[in-house]
Amino acid sequence: MILGLILAIVGGIWGLVQAFAEGTLWGAAYLLIPFAFVIFYMANWSQRQIRKNFILIIVGLILSLAGSVVLGNHINNNFVVDSASIPDSSNISNNSENNSEKTEAIAVISDPFREGINAAKKAAELAKVANTQAQWNEVAITWHQALVLMKEVPESHPQYEAAKNRIDLYRNNREIAKKKAET
Repeated sequence: MILGLILAIVGGIWGLVQAFAEGTLWGAAYLLIPFAFVIFYMANWSQRQIRKNFILIIVGLILSLAGSVVLGNHINNNFVVDSASIPDSSNISNNSENNSEKTEAIAVISDPFREGINAAKKAAELAKVANTQAQWNEVAITWHQALVLMKEVPESHPQYEAAKNRIDLYRNNREIAKKKAET
């Protein structure tokens, strides 16, 4: 993918140099007018160097596109949704002994671990059906909410170690969802 972009950029710069070599007007048009480069290549197709440059640009774009498709499939196949490892929230005890030590925002949450598990379940379900950029953004936001909740689990909580272990998993899932939203 990167090699393709480099080839296309080098070809584009080389084409700009060739256009200015043909004339200042050609160079300015190549640089400033959208798709004027296509007219330049068609008008000067008989010159071997210009044909070679055009082919270089096309090969670069094809390599870049092929790399993007491969990367997209790689990201799609590596999305980590391990809903089997998310414990059933009915098996989680509710411990609110040290809630008074936390900020007001956290005091509103009865059990950040339980809420985090519920958010993770929701994110995993959303990820199963997400197709659009907006849907993947929602998945990323939900993974982020689960991550934040797991970070708020106090050390005194009986599920503190489990919460600590889930932070990296949720962070990874959030980043993958963000990448899918960008494509």
